[in-house]
Amino acid sequence: MTLHARLAALQQSLRAESLQPSLAATTGRTTRQQKRAAGAYYTPLPLVDFVTELVLEPLRSAVGAPLRVLDPAAGDGRFLRSAHALLQSAGVSSELIGFERDAVVAAATAAALPHATIHTTEALLAAPALPLADAVLGNPPYMRSVHLRRTDAALWHGLRSQFAATSTGEWDLYGAFIEKSLAWVRPGGRVGLVVPSRWLTAGFASKLRARVGAELQTVVDFGSQQIFDGATTYVAAIVLQRAGGGIAQALPTDSVTVAHHAPHGWSIAAVARDVIAQVAAPWRLRPTPSLACGGPTLHDVARVVKGAGTNADGVFVVEVVHSPTLVAPNLTLVRTSDGALHEVERAALVPVWRGRDVGGTAPTHACIFPYRDAGLLTPAQLATAWPRVAAYLATQRSRLEARERGRFAGATYYCFGRPQNLVWLLAPAAKVVLPDVTRGGRASLDSGSLVLDTAYALRPRSDAPAHYQSLPWWRTLLASPVIRIWLDATGIPLRGDYMRMKTAYLRTLPLPPPSAALTASIVAAEAGAWAASTAALREAYQVPSAQWSSSSSSSAGPTTDS
Repeated sequence: MTLHARLAALQQSLRAESLQPSLAATTGRTTRQQKRAAGAYYTPLPLVDFVTELVLEPLRSAVGAPLRVLDPAAGDGRFLRSAHALLQSAGVSSELIGFERDAVVAAATAAALPHATIHTTEALLAAPALPLADAVLGNPPYMRSVHLRRTDAALWHGLRSQFAATSTGEWDLYGAFIEKSLAWVRPGGRVGLVVPSRWLTAGFASKLRARVGAELQTVVDFGSQQIFDGATTYVAAIVLQRAGGGIAQALPTDSVTVAHHAPHGWSIAAVARDVIAQVAAPWRLRPTPSLACGGPTLHDVARVVKGAGTNADGVFVVEVVHSPTLVAPNLTLVRTSDGALHEVERAALVPVWRGRDVGGTAPTHACIFPYRDAGLLTPAQLATAWPRVAAYLATQRSRLEARERGRFAGATYYCFGRPQNLVWLLAPAAKVVLPDVTRGGRASLDSGSLVLDTAYALRPRSDAPAHYQSLPWWRTLLASPVIRIWLDATGIPLRGDYMRMKTAYLRTLPLPPPSAALTASIVAAEAGAWAASTAALREAYQVPSAQWSSSSSSSAGPTTDS
């Protein structure tokens, strides 16, 4: 059966399974913790069988009996059960091995699978020494390192820097399983895992990509399709094959098979192996859009930074209410997220952009800003300069100290959670603001406002060529259909047809080379002629009008001259 036929059958099976009552509905468990306890996030059985067949089919005739299969995060044993059934139907004997950390789950799985050996152990650091497997199958746990450090400090310390996947500041537990799986299989052995698709492009996984890229065989990217009942995740099934002459030796295959699910269905392509092998940069696994390329990339000529994070926007972000009843000219009336009104010092507020505001002409809200430049005011300085702000923040102390499990408890409990890039963001030089999550290109021009971490800000570099110095033109570009065209090919799609305008995706955006059309786009943007600037930009990129129009349908930018 071809991969396309298998994917069509998988899609039909997943659709049928989604119509069945959820485990939460049948057990009465409805909270996130209860769903986890009930196993509600286990891999759907059709996907288990799909991955199992994809991995084991090339091995069935090439390996003598028995064929050894390992699941390093066995859970209820569904991957091992699927492997046993597939091999048994083909007349191939099997040796099934599972690692499971939870003793209760391990005992239940061992009882349910008497033909398997289930070891109660932590797989990554304490797995028993066993003969190498022919195949590794499974759905390893997903947990960001910051959460793992809180919930299992010993495992976090043990894994830190032990793998390429865990050698960055931020990492995820599943990355270590991807890497370790290649060490659990013999040369020529195969690995099939269901993991988040984020590692294919995320900065934290750059060393992991460089480590395993030469042995990646297949990627089945489910895009924005949700696979797990009750959990929002963006996943991919991946198949790797350990090199025959040693783990560092490249495989003879010259391409990687990539299947991608989009609203219109599945697309399958062969991606040249040299595009990804040993490459730490985000992998481009979908066809690059046909944009006129000859100019620099966005990163070559501009800097994009993420907004600051308060970790408590409901406390810090306020709506200014114009009221004639105030007596003191230094005060203003603000409404907080709970609808309450407060009189606070006007000087303590800065206008602030959130992702939802981008596309407008000015911020709609302000932020209580207990800083001078990038320096946090001391409690004494805050009380002296802005006593009403200090009093308001004191009423929110328990909420602010509860952030990140008490990380900010203490006298300076009112600090931002992520006070990044404050000086750069608040500098008076003009900048372009763009949202983190959007359905299409959106951008606003700004000068002097704060940007929160649901948005980004861009300024051209001082040494950029003159063609790329115009901020109005950057606003045209970042609110144009070219953004959707580019991110559809390079980014990770989100539910509801949303996409992320992350730096990792935008930095490689090719800019049009100098041309009469680019000059016309710049001149029109400087004159505030949005439609004319956008039309000239399409010509500069040489994008067919039909493709441009279809990509502009989800753009949230203005459609008329302003």
